[in-house]
Amino acid sequence: MATGLAIGYANFTIFLLLLSGWFILQFDVKGYAQAKMWKEHKVAQILGWFNLILGVAILAGHWIYERVK
Repeated sequence: MATGLAIGYANFTIFLLLLSGWFILQFDVKGYAQAKMWKEHKVAQILGWFNLILGVAILAGHWIYERVK
């Protein structure tokens, strides 16, 4: 019973990764720096940038996949 319709979670995942990465960099990193919590600051920076980069990579991959398909 294939109708050709598919529910994809790529857009939702991309949105969450980009939003969470931005929030981490905007709020957590600054808060940890003000509190002089340097280890937490560094981990938050890494996690924030990782989320942003992963979101952009998935966005590019999804865009390429949709173009080729």
